[in-house]
Amino acid sequence: MSLFPSSGRARRAARHRSLFTWVGRVFDAVRGRMMAIILLAAMPIALIGAVQAWHSYHNTLEAPGYRTDQTVARIDLELRHESEHLGSLLQAVSRMRLDDDGMRRMLELVQSLTSRHYTQIALADDRGNILTSVGRAGDVPPLTIEDMPRFQGDIGMVAITDPVTHVPTHFRITVATMIGDENGRPARSGYLTAIMPLSWRSSILQGADPRQDLVQQNGLIQIWVLDSHAHTAVPLCVDCGWESHPSEPIMKWVRFMLARNQEHGHITLPEGSFSIGRVQGGIFVLAMTRRNAGERHAVVMFAVSLVSSGLLLLVGLLGASKSADVLVIAPLRLLTDSVNQWQLGGMYDVRSNWAMPLEVRQLAHAFSKATRRLARHEKRLERAQVRQELLLKEMHHRVKNNLQIVASLLNLQAGRIRQPAAREEFAQARDRVRALATLHRYLYADGELYSLNMQSFVQELCGQIMHAIGESDESRITLDIRVDDLLMVPDQAVPLALIVTEAVSNTLKYAFPDRQHGTLEVGLRAMDGGRACLWIADNGVGMAAARNEATRGGIGMQLIRGFARQLGGELQLFEENGTRYVLVFPLKQPDPDELSD
Repeated sequence: MSLFPSSGRARRAARHRSLFTWVGRVFDAVRGRMMAIILLAAMPIALIGAVQAWHSYHNTLEAPGYRTDQTVARIDLELRHESEHLGSLLQAVSRMRLDDDGMRRMLELVQSLTSRHYTQIALADDRGNILTSVGRAGDVPPLTIEDMPRFQGDIGMVAITDPVTHVPTHFRITVATMIGDENGRPARSGYLTAIMPLSWRSSILQGADPRQDLVQQNGLIQIWVLDSHAHTAVPLCVDCGWESHPSEPIMKWVRFMLARNQEHGHITLPEGSFSIGRVQGGIFVLAMTRRNAGERHAVVMFAVSLVSSGLLLLVGLLGASKSADVLVIAPLRLLTDSVNQWQLGGMYDVRSNWAMPLEVRQLAHAFSKATRRLARHEKRLERAQVRQELLLKEMHHRVKNNLQIVASLLNLQAGRIRQPAAREEFAQARDRVRALATLHRYLYADGELYSLNMQSFVQELCGQIMHAIGESDESRITLDIRVDDLLMVPDQAVPLALIVTEAVSNTLKYAFPDRQHGTLEVGLRAMDGGRACLWIADNGVGMAAARNEATRGGIGMQLIRGFARQLGGELQLFEENGTRYVLVFPLKQPDPDELSD
């Protein structure tokens, strides 16, 4: 039992996912799909061939079993034929009216004509007493009433078993006949009887005998005679070199069949096919056959055909995979690489060749036409964009020049005004126009139409304001710029620049009277939540009450508050240890597409 069943399930799930991923990756490619199509197309033919091959193989395996059944039938036929032949001989002899000497000579003639195949041929009276006999009398059991036929002309046939093995070894064939009396009395009933051995000898079988193919020396067929309980088996041919006894598993199967009263049946084992059957005289025989050379060759050819079919299919799949790679995948890969190269700014160049299928060539031609058309269109767009940028630069350059001209005119006009307050108003208007000109120059420099780098812009704007007021060449006021490298859209950069202009101008004019020294800090930083913070602080004396009231009521503070509302921010003014403007406003992010352009 696993101590970590959940981890085991997780590993199995991971293996299954990886397997599914691998299968999906294989069938997602052209090669995998082509191989799947080939397999599906070859599957019906392969199934038909496999069924036919299996049917042939099954018939080959069952052929020895069929032969064993035929062998049992042939044994029954041969025994029946031999018994009928012997019975016919005895009937022919019984019709002859011969005395004892004549009968003896006739029996000797019959024995010699059959090559002394029969153990004994005898004439017996109606009580079974042997009157005349030829052959080995000592090995023959006496004739009993059960062996005697009831009617004239009948043929009786019984099996004689060995007293030790209880296996049938001979047949007794008896024919009723009439025998004469040497004293001239009328003929009386008697019997002609013959003992026929059940076993065969290959040495006495003639060349035309049909049993020759059954008793071949060390042949593929072996036959045993069984006792009634299948405990003992004796070879049917005594000089054929057959095994003296079947194996014990086979004898167990035979006993099982007889116990179920099944007189016929066969079984196939690695050592051969076996059949059991009842033949002439109620005798059970067991036949065994092995595969012949043709059947062994058929089995080998079946295995060879399976292996060769699998190898051919594998070779076909490998060939299809290689062909798909050369004829389909490689052209598609080349087409894909060319499209990717064209997409990155390179040239689209796919040369059609014989290895490309027609569809791929058509696709490559369509891509070629499309890329040429797109290239022409892109060139037109590029020319239009260059022209537009030139026009925009020219337009904004003129706007910047016009703003500078306006600022210069305001400056000249301020120089001719005698009243200080009016001259001051003209100077403030001039500074605002210069701030817009500076913003305009930064905004459209190098084609930056959608964002502005506030760090360098604020640095230059503050320096420009100090130069206009006359504080840039002196070290009386230290300018501390703390602006992050921040991009800002023009809609927010314009009001922010005007706020810086107004606040810095007020600080430089009023925070350090009587040529006092001090520090002016201008900062801009991004905050969490998509917000930004602008602060302008000084460590000056602060605004005097009268000057402060005048400034608060002037247009400068109104502009600062108005631009703060335009930014959607919150403006706070602190007058401790100087003056400090703090503006927190939501920061708009430039569009990434506009930045990429």
